[in-house]
Amino acid sequence: MKKYLIIAGGALVVAVLGLVVLAVLNLGTLVKTVTETYGPQFTQSKVELKSADISFFTGSGALKGFVLGNPKGFTAPNALECDLVRVTVDKNSLASDTIVIKEILINGPVVTYEKKGNTDNFKQLQANINKAVSSEESAAAQKKPAPDEQDSQQVNLIIENFIVTNGKVKLAGSLLNTLGGGKAVDIALPDLHVRDIGRNKQTSPAEAFAVVLSQLSGDVTGTAGQAIKDIGQKAGEVMEGVGKSAGSVGDTIKGLFGGDKQ
Repeated sequence: MKKYLIIAGGALVVAVLGLVVLAVLNLGTLVKTVTETYGPQFTQSKVELKSADISFFTGSGALKGFVLGNPKGFTAPNALECDLVRVTVDKNSLASDTIVIKEILINGPVVTYEKKGNTDNFKQLQANINKAVSSEESAAAQKKPAPDEQDSQQVNLIIENFIVTNGKVKLAGSLLNTLGGGKAVDIALPDLHVRDIGRNKQTSPAEAFAVVLSQLSGDVTGTAGQAIKDIGQKAGEVMEGVGKSAGSVGDTIKGLFGGDKQ
């Protein structure tokens, strides 16, 4: 089951985790602008945030109205929509080289899964993000800062709790037409709780993205895959029932006309 929501992700990592890191570091009204400006550079798709409210004094806040668009070539407009993301940060860690995020709680995300040929929208998003992160790491490596500068420039993350709850997956494109007959098909997304990311080793934001994306993608892909399998199985049972019914009707007709008499 941990194989189909690799889809719903590339997005949720840059979208949510990247957004949380930016929100924590900026702590201001510029979060919305920063998100919508730099998010698309990672995902190569639309990234929108309605509002961000992070309190430096309490270390907690909320990100509202987050939307991650689909890459080019897909029919559904969005890959991920989330009305509310709650964040709690250890404010004492903000001045250090390791920022501790106590909790990221994503409540009620709506993930849209769409296949296209041998790929899908989340695999494409993931590929876009990986390419952007790789480019940034290569550019940073070429700068070759002095050893004393390198330590001060490196920012690491610890995410104690990353939680996704009350989510659902929607099928789109050919899957919707084939399995849903053109009607909306909503599938419950199992809750996800990942603990202590970056606790046992230094973890950059890019590496934290990869961990969260891998976990979330696995849940989405697995959920969609199992749903497709279940729908196919039910369709087969229906067709088998229709076949049996047709056979019974045939036997009745034969009986009425004296068929199969010895």
